[in-house]
Amino acid sequence: MHQKNREKKYYQIRVEWLWGMIFLLTVLSAAELYGILKYFRQNRTEAAPEEGQMRVEVTYDGWRSRLDDTNQCHLCGDSSRIRCESGFDAIGVISLNDWSVIDFQLRKYDTEGNDVTDDRASGILYGNTEALSWLSSGDPSRGMARISMTLPEDARADEDGICRSLCQPCLDKVTASLSIWKSEKEDKEALPLCLVDFQDLELYPIQDWYRGYFIRDYWMEMDFEQSSVSVKAYFLPVLVLAQGNDPAAEEETPVFIHVI
Repeated sequence: MHQKNREKKYYQIRVEWLWGMIFLLTVLSAAELYGILKYFRQNRTEAAPEEGQMRVEVTYDGWRSRLDDTNQCHLCGDSSRIRCESGFDAIGVISLNDWSVIDFQLRKYDTEGNDVTDDRASGILYGNTEALSWLSSGDPSRGMARISMTLPEDARADEDGICRSLCQPCLDKVTASLSIWKSEKEDKEALPLCLVDFQDLELYPIQDWYRGYFIRDYWMEMDFEQSSVSVKAYFLPVLVLAQGNDPAAEEETPVFIHVI
């Protein structure tokens, strides 16, 4: 077989054109590199303040009661609606700026004080005040309830109103529930809300650094979105699975709690 010798071909180009193309490629590469560096520098600058800031705790321990007659306390006073419901096995939400009380529809009772557990006990309630609007739904037969609340955008605890409504011991409970964490430069205030256990009138926080906790046999779960708060409650009594009639086996039985 004969192989043909291929001749090498050369192209002629003007020198100024060659240097022009080299210059253009250099400029485009530099522009692309500059854009990449600028993008990373901007992202780093925006993230730097958050990364460099420390988280600080905001407390309201300095509040002092301005209530002259302690019997008029909104929490423990003789005419307090909250105190009138004390002793009941129930959980509720207190709006601290207007003292609205919203009960979770976890337990329903008949006129004789007995539990009502049929499907007809479930229901939906709603309300609206200057301090908040709310929607409550519950199904006592399944031990679950929910309260969704929307507050004004600039909602914050009314120090003067709260201090004029509570005795000092009750005010200390409220301020403990208002404690929050935030970054150093963050403009953030505590939400004027708390949970109340009607059995002993203990107060619990509704703040965004809590997502869930137990109050006795009730698991409380919270979601926050701008000026809206949703609190879900589940009645989860401890399950004891006894093995026969052996007390020792009963004590060793593990407890399982499953929350969906």
